[in-house]
Amino acid sequence: AVMASRLHQPLLTVVVPTFNEQDNVEPLVERVSQALAGVDIEMIFVDDSTDRTPRIVMGLETEFPVKLIHREAGQRAGGLTTAIVRGLRAARGTYVCVLDGDLQHPPEKLREMLIEAQRTGADIVAASRYRSGGSASGLPGVMRRLVSVASKWLSKLLFYERLRDASDPGSGFFLLRRQVIEGVELRPVGYKMLTEILVRGRWSRLAEVPYSFEVRNAGASKAGFRQGWQYLHHTARIFVEVPEVARLWKFLMVGASGVIVNLGLLWLSVDIVGTHRYAGWIVGVEASVVSNFWLNRTFTWRDRQAEGVAGTAAQAARYHVASLLGVAANFIVFFGATALGAPTLAAGALGVAAGVVTNFTGASQFVFGQEQEPVAPASVPLQLVTLAAGTDPMIEQEEAAA
Repeated sequence: AVMASRLHQPLLTVVVPTFNEQDNVEPLVERVSQALAGVDIEMIFVDDSTDRTPRIVMGLETEFPVKLIHREAGQRAGGLTTAIVRGLRAARGTYVCVLDGDLQHPPEKLREMLIEAQRTGADIVAASRYRSGGSASGLPGVMRRLVSVASKWLSKLLFYERLRDASDPGSGFFLLRRQVIEGVELRPVGYKMLTEILVRGRWSRLAEVPYSFEVRNAGASKAGFRQGWQYLHHTARIFVEVPEVARLWKFLMVGASGVIVNLGLLWLSVDIVGTHRYAGWIVGVEASVVSNFWLNRTFTWRDRQAEGVAGTAAQAARYHVASLLGVAANFIVFFGATALGAPTLAAGALGVAAGVVTNFTGASQFVFGQEQEPVAPASVPLQLVTLAAGTDPMIEQEEAAA
């Protein structure tokens, strides 16, 4: 019987990171219990508290398993998100949901989120403050709301490949199939765990449900300047470490460095060495193309590097062709715009934009290969709920085959 208990897999694990939430634990558990009545669940509290929170958790009497993971001071590096990672790794459920311990995330939404995951087959269901029917009114003050919206759009702009369909990528209230993060190295900092999972996780379908971010029930908010700095740190880490996102922005950064190389060598060749200006122009252009290729190969598309000298040489040759096509596109658009009467600077800007788009498309498709499709975790059969007429889809589960 003990072995069977250890092997049992609940349908849902609810992970709650806590830091000094002694007045919120009992009402939170009561509301979770009511919201998920009849559902096979477990709860995991990952606690960084210095108050009575861990003792209250240990004293809970519930109809479902409750586990406490208390982190001592030296184990709390990274803040909230590393606590969530600890809970995710300890979870046993087919699905895992994360919500805060301060009751700003209404537990009553848990049932709706689980039903939505099963109805749509979504790998991740995010509770969104910014969908129709949702609200961020629980954020204290206009400045907090502005920061929330600004960070949302910065993340979506930088990591649009993975966040374009997410209306609230900074939400701390979400549900996922545990397979989404199995075998995935998560390296979050600060508060934005959903962003980390959306960017690094193995998923193919995202669903959202609206919710109202509520006013804190008790205790003090932990948000402040430090959390803002952690967000920037986390964003920079994703930008640098995850090659398949923000490629356009990386490409533009490399291109800017190429302009410096081009103009610097042109000046050096003509004004210092005394080379003819046309020869200096050729040196500058070729050097910028070579430096751009090398930086894009080692930074922007480092996950698509060709192997060996021959492969690298072939990629370099294709990069030169793509660059020539970019120059041609620039010229054609500039010439056509000026012929139609556009001001010179406007025509020049259009030409540059056409050249950048052509260069990026050529580098992405012709030089460094095709984009890989995201790997969905659905290849492994799921413990899904059996839907029968007149039954509650949260309670009646599919029996394992004999």
